[in-house]
Amino acid sequence: MSLITTVAAGLAATALGGATLGAPATTTLAVDGHCKAQFGIGQWRDFGCTASATGGAGDYRYTWQPLTPFTGLYADQGPASSGYCSAYADVIVRVTVASGAETASADIRFPCF
Repeated sequence: MSLITTVAAGLAATALGGATLGAPATTTLAVDGHCKAQFGIGQWRDFGCTASATGGAGDYRYTWQPLTPFTGLYADQGPASSGYCSAYADVIVRVTVASGAETASADIRFPCF
């Protein structure tokens, strides 16, 4: 399960000769994801994550970031990422997606067992 936060670009209006022109309405960007650790023996576990975005202007740019200690990423760009975590811990990984002027993030929590 992930916690979704969205920051949408505001609409800009320009006053020209007494008329107000508004920018076209933007679509709210949303992102969600899932991570799962592989079963293993020893201190470290590998995990894989996937994310999906909706809304925005298309052309999604993904950035991944570990939020818990002893967690690292092998790859941190694109809709899929993988990494390692310390066994027997709860892990949180953040995925941030940018599309046009909008940015959205999701914190993904999963057990590293």
